[in-house]
Amino acid sequence: MRIKSIKATNVAPVKLFQVDDLSDVVVIAGPNGVGKSRLIQGLLAHIQNLKASPNMQIIVEATSTEESELWGGSTLDTSDPAQADILKHTIQRNQHRRNWKSGVMFFESDRSLQQIKPYAFTWDLADPAFESIAWNSTFGGIKSRYEDTIHSIFRLIEHQKRSIANRAVELRKEGKTMMNLEFDDPLEPFKQAFSQLLSPKVLLNPSTQNQQLQYESEGKAHNINSLSSGEREVVNIVFDFILRKPDNCIVIFDEPELHLHPELSYKLIQTLKSVGQNNQFVLCTHSPDLISSSLNNSVVFLAPSKDDDFNQAIPVTEDDETNQALRLLGHSIGIVALGRKLVLIEGRESSLDKQVYGAIIKSKFPGLVLVPTGGKDEIRSFSTLFEAVLSKTIWGVEFFMLTDRDTIPPFPELDPIERGSPRLKLLKKYHLENYFLDETVWSRVFADMEPAGSWLMDPVRIREQMKEIARDSIAYATSLTVSELVRTRAGNVDIMIKGAQRMTLLELQNQLVAKAVSEGERVRMAMEESQLRRHVKESFEKLSASIDGDTDEWKDLIPGRPIMNQFIAKSKLQKGRARQLYIKEVEKAGLDTFNDIIEIFDIFSRA
Repeated sequence: MRIKSIKATNVAPVKLFQVDDLSDVVVIAGPNGVGKSRLIQGLLAHIQNLKASPNMQIIVEATSTEESELWGGSTLDTSDPAQADILKHTIQRNQHRRNWKSGVMFFESDRSLQQIKPYAFTWDLADPAFESIAWNSTFGGIKSRYEDTIHSIFRLIEHQKRSIANRAVELRKEGKTMMNLEFDDPLEPFKQAFSQLLSPKVLLNPSTQNQQLQYESEGKAHNINSLSSGEREVVNIVFDFILRKPDNCIVIFDEPELHLHPELSYKLIQTLKSVGQNNQFVLCTHSPDLISSSLNNSVVFLAPSKDDDFNQAIPVTEDDETNQALRLLGHSIGIVALGRKLVLIEGRESSLDKQVYGAIIKSKFPGLVLVPTGGKDEIRSFSTLFEAVLSKTIWGVEFFMLTDRDTIPPFPELDPIERGSPRLKLLKKYHLENYFLDETVWSRVFADMEPAGSWLMDPVRIREQMKEIARDSIAYATSLTVSELVRTRAGNVDIMIKGAQRMTLLELQNQLVAKAVSEGERVRMAMEESQLRRHVKESFEKLSASIDGDTDEWKDLIPGRPIMNQFIAKSKLQKGRARQLYIKEVEKAGLDTFNDIIEIFDIFSRA
């Protein structure tokens, strides 16, 4: 389940906060003192005491068939006493520790860690994964759950050891001398999350005897208490999360960036999103990084109150008043302070690009920091500063740039990759979205979401839908390619001459006129009619032939952003969620869909 809408009135100091159509990630931002934490506290109090209230109303949307069947519909409105009671019975039930479904989890801003005592093992050790846990146990402070988290990890390990030993004894009694040793490592999900957060550090296999978690760094073993306070904090949060492996849950975070480096807070949210399915994250934050990286989802600016009728909830998007809102939020990338190797990425949906690139590369290149830089025009102008920025190290910081193919058209003679630049790379496809046009992957994404016979489960029908969208874009793609080619070949008009010192007036006139004539001829040749007609014909026919011949070339050359946006609109999924599902399916199936993107980041990491 997830919160679809919130209406809060007179939750001091908030007078009116009303927002609808919330996505899987909800960021509530705003200046100090406007009541963000009070709003979260009011929301939590409402969830813990579910009944119709004059001050708080939420509409919750089902994210699983079990919820829909239990509710008798797809949504519940807490302003209706009967529906509030149904939601109460959904949330307020004890659950197994490792099977947390349709519940609520809360992570408060006070996440300081306390000293823990070793766990005293008993002979009748039960599997902690199947222990019954109180429904409101996740509402308490995370620091009070730290000891239980560490104890539970060691109990998981010890329970498995005892189960294996007991099974070996049983087999021996049966006269058998062999045993199947193919069993899962209970620590594996914790190891993966640890690496995703803190790579190249690696979580080691612990001993239940001394009950100390350890990690390896630079070939040496260290106690986990030697991590920085921020690192220990995110490890505690993620380990607590993994123990419950929540599905279809609402996860509320108060200031997830507190005490954390911006990149570590971003990795924390990315790691949590990779655990479980269909979880909604509600983040109350001051972090410009989290705000800018979430603009493709639901970002709500909590403005200071004016009067009782003024809705203080202001949705922030990329295409309206985003820039102004971010300035009000004090947004500043501060790129030089982020890391030693900064990868500048483009796109007017730069937050989306960062999410997608981050999800693709995960923890493979821990030394690289992704920094959104704006749209294509800004990237193109910035690329002219190659000698001043990309080719130098500034204050110990190296800059790299990765852009979509549309920044420079697909002509080898114009491609900076062919010119051997190690710090400026173009994608091999037109847009980042072109990597999301694999019909087989999409059919797998929808396999468990659509009814039998749905066209979204048939890769052939998906491909035909995409080809029809692409066919309508042939003229548009041709126009983009040819106009960019002419712009690049014509370039800027330059009549500046060398050696102008001490020239007479007549000499200067003659030199400038001659240079102007030469520049005019160059520009005229770039826009010569027969050449233009030839380029248009070649590009148009090439794209048409690919679609008609059912090859994959059109997937690389036709702008993928409009194709993917229209396809997702037909599927009725939200864009951010659709991309995450696609990336997860590629990873699950072990496909090479994003290999050339990973290769580019590998080049940057080794430069």
